[in-house]
Order: sequence, then C-alpha cells, then structure tokens
Amino acid sequence: MFYKALMLLALGSLSAHGASVCPATAPAGAWGLEYQVSASQSGAEPRQVQLLRRGAQTALYSPEHQMAEWWHFEDPKRPGFSRVFDQQQRRIDYYMGDLRALGVQAQQEEVESFAARHLLGQLTKQGSSPCEHAERYQGEINGVSYDLLWSPVLAAPLAIVTRKGEVERRWQADKLLGKDAVNARFATWQRYRETDFADIGDMENDPFLAKMINQGFIEHREHAVYNDQGQPLATGHSH
Repeated sequence: MFYKALMLLALGSLSAHGASVCPATAPAGAWGLEYQVSASQSGAEPRQVQLLRRGAQTALYSPEHQMAEWWHFEDPKRPGFSRVFDQQQRRIDYYMGDLRALGVQAQQEEVESFAARHLLGQLTKQGSSPCEHAERYQGEINGVSYDLLWSPVLAAPLAIVTRKGEVERRWQADKLLGKDAVNARFATWQRYRETDFADIGDMENDPFLAKMINQGFIEHREHAVYNDQGQPLATGHSH
C-alpha cells in the first residue's frame, strides 16, 4: 500500500529516551537512517526500516521483506514513485497520471521525514533534549501521546515513541548509513526489470505481477480475482 510504512507512524501510537544517532551536520551527498521499530505488546523482535535520501529521491526500505517505496521529487509538482522488490529484482514505476488515478497525494517534506514533520506544529518543543544537536517535542494528538526527538540538520526523526492506553510503539534510529551504501542501493534498484504501472492490465499472465496484486503489494485499477498462488481464477461457466 502507498504510505504503508508512513501511516504506521502517523496513525500508530509512537517517548524518545535517548539518541543512538545524533549528527551535528548533515552528511554530504546521499545518506540514510536505519530504525529499530518495536511495539510493547507484540512480543516480536524489533524490525528494521531504513530511510534513504539522495537529493530529490527518498526511499523507505524494509530489509526484512526486501521491498522499498522509492519516491522521486525532481519535479515536486509531478512526483514519480517506484515499488521495488529485491528478491525478484523487479520494479513497478508509477507516474503522475497513475498516482492521480489512484488518489495518491504525496508531500515531499512528509515523505522525506517519515511523515513526522507535520507533528512539529502540533507538539510542544521542550527546553531540554538527550542530544545537543536534536530537538525534543512532546504532546498528545487524538488521544495518542507523542515523544519525538527531531534532527534539524537531517530534517528527520531520530526517535519517536507513542503511547495509547497500554500500547507503546517505538521508532529508534540506531545507525547512520553512508553515501556509498545508499548510492549502491539506488544503483541496484535502477538496474531491475521495470514495469510501468499503466501496463499491468495487459500483463496479468505474469506470475510475479499476479501474485503481488493478490497479496496487496500492487494496486490494480481493474477488478481481478487470484488464488493464493497469484494465479487468475476462471470466471463464467465451464462446459
């Protein structure tokens, strides 16, 4: 889903208690942040999510699922988007018309900040911070208590903890990724076999596309039904 990772942050319940990463200056060129994501009641091991930035390009990458959402804001009024699948070495490219048809509106500052920048105007800035190069914001929004550690030089969150009732969710940046690693990741994705989203309707015999549509990783404008292996189900009467 578009904004799947972003909306978990914006709608979930995310208190920042320290900073493993807190740069005084922004890295030159490409860079990234690796976050540990955990929930108090899930019982699961923390998951990793990476925010990758290079110029007008931003990606959200899940090492666990080997999938990414890759945004291109070279023209902010006409952003491009790619959904990347590492394991299959495939990429689905969406253009402005596709995003408009799907009702997707992306704001560059929100994508670049893990959907956290808008929180700055709704939370209260605190007088102290666990890191001299970061700002701390706290408050409550729609019944969710937020504690945000924000890096002005990166324009990105270093830590977010939210609480609602007994549930606490935590995003903690624990590694700053260098330009070589980020550039290599983008270069690898650029070499993958690409498919324009607008052409998917003519390619439903492609097992990979059918399976990804069935599992909800690729939006589809036309009605289609697939089994759990991503194979189209026959319709109509058999004789």
